[in-house]
Amino acid sequence: MSQSPHAVHYFLAARECEISRLDNVLQAGKLIGQLSHFVHVLQRERGSSNIWLCSEGLLFGEELAHRAAAVSQSMNNLFADLPALPPASALQPGAFRVYHRIGSMLMALESLPELRNQIHQRSISHQQAMQSFNTIIQQVLNLVYEVADIDADGQVASALVALFTFMQGKEYAGQERALASAGFASRNFSDSGRQLMVELIAAQESCLTSFAGFADTGILATWLQQEGKSSEFERLRRLACTGAPGEEDTVLNWFALASQRLDLMKIVEDKLINKVMHLCQQSLLRVQSSNTDDPQTLAGVIVPAEKPVAAYFAATPHNEADEDTGLPPQLNRSLLNLIQHQAHRLKTLDNELAGLRATLMERKTIEQAKALLMQYQGLTEEQAWHLLRKTAMNQNKKVVEIAQAMLDVSTVFTSSP
Repeated sequence: MSQSPHAVHYFLAARECEISRLDNVLQAGKLIGQLSHFVHVLQRERGSSNIWLCSEGLLFGEELAHRAAAVSQSMNNLFADLPALPPASALQPGAFRVYHRIGSMLMALESLPELRNQIHQRSISHQQAMQSFNTIIQQVLNLVYEVADIDADGQVASALVALFTFMQGKEYAGQERALASAGFASRNFSDSGRQLMVELIAAQESCLTSFAGFADTGILATWLQQEGKSSEFERLRRLACTGAPGEEDTVLNWFALASQRLDLMKIVEDKLINKVMHLCQQSLLRVQSSNTDDPQTLAGVIVPAEKPVAAYFAATPHNEADEDTGLPPQLNRSLLNLIQHQAHRLKTLDNELAGLRATLMERKTIEQAKALLMQYQGLTEEQAWHLLRKTAMNQNKKVVEIAQAMLDVSTVFTSSP
């Protein structure tokens, strides 16, 4: 006769699964840290290259060598932290997208030596050089988004969304630095360049608004304090948007101020990464320290206590002023009020998670539509994005609506008869 199953065995299995999940999140956080630094040094090399090219080799000659060395060092550190490939028999189907993103990034990085050679010889335009850097950096960021798309709880998921929206905003800020550096160095801003400046500023604001919606209050306060852009930065930004060439030393002033802003953004980015790691370490410690001999303890550690269904219907808006008495909440409110407050908090968290999932799905939809345009129309990633935005503006719709419509139509023509 077989033994009857025991609850503790399943709770122990659930505990091990949770520890494994949290270990994966911690490893993802470490990798994101390396990717973040790699993007930062690539962004600086992109800006320096534009100044070298547009000054006709008069400025930033020595800087280019320093930037290339910094990128090479960061790249070696990143490669050391990439997940090792297991034997073919041990490959997990769910890892397909991460491995594909890593392969795409490595393939893009193979073009870097030739790109540097063309920049050094000034046989490439600054527009082409910038586009090449943009493509490489976007491939790195795509890996960040894929690594961040993991099975995480509410707090960690919110922290990850705050992180990658901030990283994308920082990339737009990096493109703004490089674009305006080219204009000031050449003493000329084209109409398309000025329009792109405006679009990059708007894209930054959009990303930073999303970041603010998911960021920890302490990190958000740090950013808002540091974001006070100098009046000189704003003046030079206006010059670039209006096409004014500035003075001879304007390019150096602009690059220094824009670099200072990006360095401050990197500090905030590091805080976001540390927040993700801290939350995971806290959860991991809580699970690892649980009593493995007590089924009730294991059940509570792995799965939070379920709320009464009736509490959803009893929920009322919570007034923070009710707690301002110096007493512990459990002594300051009746049991009913405590349940109502908890239900309201859980309902709010459910709404936030729904918004988070919608944000992730919208991004995936747009990325898939961009991939279609790149595959069938021969467009670059940036051209595909601009086409989606322009179509959305012309039809007075959201970009994600245009992207979804495109995907819906594509299935008609690609499906088997």
